[in-house]
Amino acid sequence: PHILIRYYTVKDARAARRSTVVGIATIGFFYVLTLFIGLAALTSGARPIDSSLSNQAAPLLARTFGELPFAIISAIAFTTVLGTVSGLIMAASGAIVHDLMVNVCKMPLDDAAKVAWGKRISIGVGAVAMVLGILFKDLNASFLVGWAFNIAASANLPALVMLLFWRGTTKQGITWAIFVGLFSSLAWVLLSKEAFQNVYHFSASDAAVQAVVPWSQPGIIT
Repeated sequence: PHILIRYYTVKDARAARRSTVVGIATIGFFYVLTLFIGLAALTSGARPIDSSLSNQAAPLLARTFGELPFAIISAIAFTTVLGTVSGLIMAASGAIVHDLMVNVCKMPLDDAAKVAWGKRISIGVGAVAMVLGILFKDLNASFLVGWAFNIAASANLPALVMLLFWRGTTKQGITWAIFVGLFSSLAWVLLSKEAFQNVYHFSASDAAVQAVVPWSQPGIIT
């Protein structure tokens, strides 16, 4: 959503390309820094080696500098979650209304109807997200983020890169890139040991035997 949301405010294709490059570079730099944040939290005594606290490395590291940095980083983390969720909902509703309903299904919608449908779809997407959040509440949040990133890296990123930087890109190519990346990465994730153990509730030993693929993060392949 951090990249897709930029396309609502750019004035032309050149600005979209530049905005995409800046966005990817900035986000990539941030996620490299998370490695150092986790390492610092682990080695500075900010938290015990406890898997239940693995999603709180940044706030607990900030707490070693005082209560004020802890409060600031905690507030930023909370607002980041809300911002990401709202961006996802906007991107999803916009894609469904504009891309699927209007361009694929050829539904004759004016601007008012698009907005109305967008609101309804936003409510539906939010409801589905809440249900899935309840069903997967016992899974590690950072692990689920890794799954989402693998699907996005397999389905969204190749399509975006080709669309912005390769003149030979066609609508059929974009469509196949999204479908192949989506279904291959999703199938890989659901056939991994972690899925058998945490989603299908096999025991650790049975999950290791039943798993079809050797590891759970398939982005480099799919």
